[in-house]
Amino acid sequence: MRIKIIVPLLTSKYNSAVQEDIAPYIAPDVSVTVVNLDFGSPSIESRYDEMCSTPDIVSKIVESEKEGYDGVFVSCVSDPAISVARELVDIPIVGGFEPAALSAGMISKRWGIITITQSCACLIRDLATLAGIHQQLACIRSINQPIDELHQAPGKLEEVLLAQIKKMVSEDRVTAIVLGCTGMMGMAKYLSREMETVGMPIQVIDPSAVALGYLQMMIRAGLTHSRLEYPKLDLRERDMSCVK
Repeated sequence: MRIKIIVPLLTSKYNSAVQEDIAPYIAPDVSVTVVNLDFGSPSIESRYDEMCSTPDIVSKIVESEKEGYDGVFVSCVSDPAISVARELVDIPIVGGFEPAALSAGMISKRWGIITITQSCACLIRDLATLAGIHQQLACIRSINQPIDELHQAPGKLEEVLLAQIKKMVSEDRVTAIVLGCTGMMGMAKYLSREMETVGMPIQVIDPSAVALGYLQMMIRAGLTHSRLEYPKLDLRERDMSCVK
């Protein structure tokens, strides 16, 4: 099995950390390739960023199918370009939001998301409404730190996330939490352990871990997106295309 991971940034500086972070969740018979964008927004933290990056994300998904990959994970909790790409390829595609959110709904009836910026929170709220799971989503909190600042000060991200999660449990009364950015690598297990030590045992969900587990399951089960929901679009019938 071959999986392509698209990290929708204009830099490869996080790729080795991504490979290390996902390793425990990849089956022995699965090979993974991590790529980045050639053009678009430096990162996806708003609707405008998503619009700018969508053409290259879609191009890379189409390219992945041509190269024989079995599935694609777009490593972003705003699920950018997923719906668009499903009209063009047959292989399964997942982003960071939907698998994690649906998993949260399986283990909790009142869950929350902690993300990086308020603009990301707005994107996530739209996704929850579109997926029909917004009634279970008790809160979305932001730590007000863009992606480039997440790992600048060692230990700072853990401290900020832990403080917000404690508030989400005590004030918002959530019983499970989804990390709202795939850049929060390696945080979920640590945060779950720390919360248990203070008498607040709560599941903190890593979106990358769940998305990759779900994608591997889909491939093994022969599942992909419905053609009744995402009718196949033939670009050869179009006069122009923004997809390479």
